[in-house]
Amino acid sequence: MTTPYQTLYRKYRSQTFSDLVGQEASSRAIQGAIISDRVSHAYLFSGTRGTGKTTTARLLAKAINCAQRTPGSAEPCNRCESCRQVGAGAALDLIEIDAASNRGIDEIRDLREKVNLAPALGRKKVYIIDEAHMLTGDAFNALLKTLEEPPEHVVFILCTTEASKIPLTVLGRCQQFVFRRFTEEQVAGRLRWIAGQEGIEVEPEALALVAHVAEGSMRDAVGFLDQLVPMSEGTITAAQARELLGVADPALMDRLFDLVLAGQAGEALATLARIYEGGGELRQVVRGVMERCRDRLVVAVERRDAGLRARLSAALESLLHLDGEVRRHAEPRFLVEATLVRIAVEAVGAGLGPPAAVPTPPAKPSPVGAGLAPPAHVSTPPAETPPAGAGLAPPADAQAVGAGLAPPAGEPVPAGDLVEGWQRLLGQLPPKVKGLFREARPDREGSKLVLWFRYGFHHQNAQEHAGDVQPLVQGWLGEAVSLEFRLSEAGEQGPTSRPPAPEEHPFVQAAVRKLEGKVTRVREISR
Repeated sequence: MTTPYQTLYRKYRSQTFSDLVGQEASSRAIQGAIISDRVSHAYLFSGTRGTGKTTTARLLAKAINCAQRTPGSAEPCNRCESCRQVGAGAALDLIEIDAASNRGIDEIRDLREKVNLAPALGRKKVYIIDEAHMLTGDAFNALLKTLEEPPEHVVFILCTTEASKIPLTVLGRCQQFVFRRFTEEQVAGRLRWIAGQEGIEVEPEALALVAHVAEGSMRDAVGFLDQLVPMSEGTITAAQARELLGVADPALMDRLFDLVLAGQAGEALATLARIYEGGGELRQVVRGVMERCRDRLVVAVERRDAGLRARLSAALESLLHLDGEVRRHAEPRFLVEATLVRIAVEAVGAGLGPPAAVPTPPAKPSPVGAGLAPPAHVSTPPAETPPAGAGLAPPADAQAVGAGLAPPAGEPVPAGDLVEGWQRLLGQLPPKVKGLFREARPDREGSKLVLWFRYGFHHQNAQEHAGDVQPLVQGWLGEAVSLEFRLSEAGEQGPTSRPPAPEEHPFVQAAVRKLEGKVTRVREISR
């Protein structure tokens, strides 16, 4: 008679405390309680999925009722009748309740009536309530008294992935242990051990990829390995793992993010289509773009590049929102495309694009900000105001990004460029600070940027937030440029050394307010 197939994550579920991976602190505390016979009447195991909560709860139940456990040790023998029943899922003294489907007050009343029954075989009767946060408020209230003072032969173990939803009255009656995500090294090591036990050959790159996609869940990782086994007749390769998991080629992902950050929306959509048609899973695509955005943001923070940091922060915020929505949206592809296009358009408006030629796969990822300056082969007509972004360059320590876009300190800036650059700078400020500087009129006097205010209230409060604006101004016009605040005399509209810019026309300002938009480019139309 052939033995029925058993999935790997069930077959290799830990049967002893020494076999547990990770969670060392929780494991030591629980074993200490078992050895010293100080097992509490109620426990709460909390943590993300696949971190060993239910497995540890079963181990605790097995060790409590083990008839042949060695004195001074917490390890169950796995040979006595009680241990075998727990391992086979047939133990009468271990009652597992799924709170997601038994969440009402009637189920809890039934439990309260049965807890008084004595154990059938072991010393204790153990109740494991899985997904405990799904219980209703009335069910929790009905459980409180029993949870606080249960019979001596009863132990409650509540397992949950959302401890924040457990009432404080319940938390106060339990000993809580937090189960943390496994590291990628721990997951890969466990997968390597399982593959060795099963005689499966797996490339190290494939194991690393599976561990990365599992996001700290051991159950998910072992499940992915179980799916990969039938795909290959020999060694499981990284390419096969990417195909199964829907993970795109890293070179394509690098190119996609470079194109989005460079403002090349059309090319970015074409690359996304190529990834999608090649079997890339959209959630993994979004996660890959998020990781690259986060890595470059860290570099921008280390370089103190305020401009690039603000743009990458905004992009990462949009991607985080997209990650939450993409799994629930009816048309996830359209949602991803729309978000990437919006980020690309905002990158152009912020002065990042259009870029130089983006390297094609399998080129290595470009350094942070590389390839984002305007291409050398594009010439700007003398009569045309430079495109949006020409006046807003990052600081000198990030010369790779938009190098050469800011005029040298001390040189006059054309009126149109100055206003455009100031409008883009306002877009990087927090809403509260932006409201104070919105009415300011910029003017350049040598190595100073003068901000003119019509009202004393704005003039006074803006000076209190000069520290928020100064780094952005220096990133735009150079480190040597200082900031000065001036209050216009009655009837003055700001600096008189230049005529009003086209975008300052009352009609244009009224249209901007009405449409809640902003002027991104001013072009002179030849007559």
